[in-house]
Amino acid sequence: MPRRPLDATELTVGLPMRFNAYDGRGNLLLCVGQVIGSAAQREMLLQHGLFYGSEEECRGPLPPSPEPARSPLARLLDARQRLQALLADPEPADFPAALADIAAQVREACRINPDVALASILLHTDGPYSSRHAVNAAVACQLTGMALALDAGELAAIVAAALTMNIGMFTLHDALVACEGPLSDVQHAMVRAHCRLGVAMLRERGITSTTWLDAVRDHHERSDGSGYPDGKRGAQIGRAACLVALADIYCARVAGREYRPPLQPTQALRWLFLNEGAALDEHLARVFIKTLGVYPPGTGVRLRNGALAVVLHRQSAGHQPVVASLTTHDGLRLHSPIRRRGDIEAHAVTEVVDLAALGIRVGMEALWGADAAE
Repeated sequence: MPRRPLDATELTVGLPMRFNAYDGRGNLLLCVGQVIGSAAQREMLLQHGLFYGSEEECRGPLPPSPEPARSPLARLLDARQRLQALLADPEPADFPAALADIAAQVREACRINPDVALASILLHTDGPYSSRHAVNAAVACQLTGMALALDAGELAAIVAAALTMNIGMFTLHDALVACEGPLSDVQHAMVRAHCRLGVAMLRERGITSTTWLDAVRDHHERSDGSGYPDGKRGAQIGRAACLVALADIYCARVAGREYRPPLQPTQALRWLFLNEGAALDEHLARVFIKTLGVYPPGTGVRLRNGALAVVLHRQSAGHQPVVASLTTHDGLRLHSPIRRRGDIEAHAVTEVVDLAALGIRVGMEALWGADAAE
């Protein structure tokens, strides 16, 4: 096979190789498609690199560059957009496959960086409420299901149920959130009908999973019999429905409404346990709260030294959470967030604060880096 030295015009820093480059012994130095990373690497190739083959191969088109892996946050935002389009489509081509792909994006985001996934619930509040709420609830279900070591099939069905729990009132959901007063009789009747209607719509779209369908039907049931549509009690309500209900309540509380501001996550979790825990499943409620953490990622806090900060990572047992300071101790805004160790007394959390109400906003990428790039 003919061979020759490499030409300087064939090597550009920052661009991929059009061909394989070898040394004089036939050892591969750089393969086709790899990017020449520096001037020093280019110089090495010019000194020692050889091209084996025909000139037609050498002058061929550049190989396609692989698409960069999407960040966990980008996956979740994409899941929100795709879910919105899917649920708005009255006749989706392949609903089960499309929904499974969206659920896979949620699971992968939670696997890569669970703290970013949880923080997106609190910090990324743009876009239509209906799909945002569903993806947020799916995140909480996925992480709690992982903590419970649920069977993969059951957990997949639970996440799918969270994504589709409100399909029966999808067109009404955003309007209900914007209501400034009590629902009308017609709206109230539509809300109470959405569980059974959702099951019927899912069946029409090819869903046969009993766990999935039962969770959508029963996610508003309560163990004391106060729920709907059937007033079920205790063990009549499956684990999947209870878990979806917990996620639904928490994510709704921290999102707020036109007529009330969002609850801080610590308060939402406290009320979830004190008020709804017994009406759902006390064991699941405990695991749910432990999974999200006393201070879920994305929570705004004030530190002992007076600085305002955001929780980055959930705390381990007996330890303070890892936070990033947004201001100095006397309230001056920092140019970039500064990561703080929670075991230092000055950086211990003293209270939860509403950063938005205080006019403090920060992008998630500044807090979590590449995992929160959009």
